[in-house]
Amino acid sequence: MMTLTDVRVTVGDRDLLVGANLRVEPGETVGLVGANGCGKSTLLRCVSGLRSHDAGELRVAQRADVGYLEQTAVSGSKLTVAQEARSRMTHVQAAIDAVREAEKAMAQGDANAASMLVAANDAFEAVGGNTVERRVADVLTGLGFAKEAWDRPCAALSGGWQMRVALARLLLSPAGDSRNSGITGGFLLLDEPTNHLDAQAKEWLAGWLRAYSGTVLLVSHDEALLDKGVDRLVEVRGSRLHGYSGNYAKFLEERKQRREVAARAASKEAAKAAKLEQFVAKNSARASTAKAAKSKAKQLQGVLENLEELEELTGGGKDLGAGPGDAKRVTFRLPDPPDGAKEALILENGVVGYGAGLEPLITGAGLKVSRGDRWLIVGPNGAGKSTLLRTLGGNLRLQGGTLAHGEGTRVGYFSQDLAQELPVEETPLVHVLKVARAADPTVTELTARSVLGALGLSGSAAKDRKIGELSGGEKARVALAAFVLRPVNVLLLDEASNHLDTAAIDALTGALRGWDGAVVAVTHNKTFADALEPTFVARVEAGAMKTRMVTGGTLSKKDFSPNAVATGGVAGAVAKPKEAPKGAKKEQEMTEEEIAAAEAAAKEAKAARDKLLREARNAPKTIDKIERALAVLEDDIAAIDERLMKCGSDVAAAVEIQKEKDVKVEKQGLYYAEWQRLEEVMAEAEAIAAEA
Repeated sequence: MMTLTDVRVTVGDRDLLVGANLRVEPGETVGLVGANGCGKSTLLRCVSGLRSHDAGELRVAQRADVGYLEQTAVSGSKLTVAQEARSRMTHVQAAIDAVREAEKAMAQGDANAASMLVAANDAFEAVGGNTVERRVADVLTGLGFAKEAWDRPCAALSGGWQMRVALARLLLSPAGDSRNSGITGGFLLLDEPTNHLDAQAKEWLAGWLRAYSGTVLLVSHDEALLDKGVDRLVEVRGSRLHGYSGNYAKFLEERKQRREVAARAASKEAAKAAKLEQFVAKNSARASTAKAAKSKAKQLQGVLENLEELEELTGGGKDLGAGPGDAKRVTFRLPDPPDGAKEALILENGVVGYGAGLEPLITGAGLKVSRGDRWLIVGPNGAGKSTLLRTLGGNLRLQGGTLAHGEGTRVGYFSQDLAQELPVEETPLVHVLKVARAADPTVTELTARSVLGALGLSGSAAKDRKIGELSGGEKARVALAAFVLRPVNVLLLDEASNHLDTAAIDALTGALRGWDGAVVAVTHNKTFADALEPTFVARVEAGAMKTRMVTGGTLSKKDFSPNAVATGGVAGAVAKPKEAPKGAKKEQEMTEEEIAAAEAAAKEAKAARDKLLREARNAPKTIDKIERALAVLEDDIAAIDERLMKCGSDVAAAVEIQKEKDVKVEKQGLYYAEWQRLEEVMAEAEAIAAEA
């Protein structure tokens, strides 16, 4: 379907790819992985024809239907969601037009009209003309659009939902909807397709890719999708392409083995190089041995070249980090929060929504965000998570209840839409410094460079390239870098991990964990959520919000689930396996895709069960800690009660002391709720053990 032969791709003065070779066979789904900024998105643009490569040969099957999903949404569209999703079904529209022309010819008595109509109807059936509406509905539903949202204008959607529309449009285009296979079938080029998708939509997309008869070249940082949706992986490392068989888990294992082999070989080559260097140094000056020394010097050059390649694979003693490609483990530090009250945000009995006569999304919402807290907001699509975040940040008016800011509290709100507001003529470094220094004039260029580098933008990409020349993912990282360098007390993060690779997520969450301010984050990325080690979780669902304390930073299985719709969304429990209904297919009657799906579901169920059992084993220790914490709280509350008794008629003093007590009582309630949850976990574990 596609071949690269000795391809070079250059941006500015930097070679992203050199001597790149790759062959993608028809029907394959190939994942392309690597560090941020290594050239994955640029290579996709070359394959799509939107950009030329700089050397070598790139060939795509001439009769293939090529479809490209780039990191931009459908902003500016005047169509509804369903209209935009259908807008590139040109193969279906052409068949409909042919039928109409044939019918018109029949009406006019054309002698060839009958054969025209037969041919047109055959073409209409070949493109599945009778099932168009069902296919549109399947894709929109799979990507998380409720039926009532299909008639909403795209212009009214956030950037994330617009990206979902763009993905739906591609999957329904001739490339995604193609019924042909082989070199005349569809060829999809997908750049980070799971950005902005929740767990349920990601699961649906992985299943769609498995069932797709065409060919896919996929750029993604989503490890779950790379585990379930690809046939093999290609890693971009050292400006070259390195192939691996199997999914992401197998890639990690095989790469580990390659590094171990390379490390042993590098040790031998280093020893050989040392001996050759010693021989050359001793014998170059003597006439009798100069010829031998020259020969050894030539041999040494070859050994050093081999050693350089081996050290590239092993990292040469540097920590390569867990992610793919050249990403090294990096860290950065957030600016200290300004002086302010410990309790930064207090929402009481909040009504969250858009007003204007619309039903509120959340009622009775309450949370208290204090210095050092890390809140994770979870819930199904459309429940109001992002709307809650915008309300906390002051971007939307609270429809009811109260929202109080502690004295001196500064709040920063980040969303992916900030990337669309960047100045296209400035370089990333200039923009980040300008934004950061507007809040803190002491921010240095070194600090700005370190944050940009940690998020995957370094060298010429940060200093020389204009923002308008960057990919959508690179722009999002520029916006994030500028955002995190402004000193605030509370960071509100809406899908901050989109477009970030593993190393960048590690750097960002490490900085957040070591920061003294408060974090409130909405994310569909479980890797980010786990690494954040949240102290509290707020579940938004069915118009209400429930909060709980997280002990030890370990999330519950209920916080993220691929069964999002069936169980109430991201915050849904993993359903217990049901007995097969009467008439269900036996394994020998199932297709390979159905068997693979069943095996994947069984694997996920086992992983969820194992996680629950691990949490149950640790639960007694956690409960013991909770008991000790409750004992301290009870003593504190008793002491506060004594102070209240001494207030007498001093109402103002009593009010202040009562507020202090309320905080303690609320924390006490969260501890009891966590205790109860852990008891339920242990009971569920006992039930599993009894069934075994």
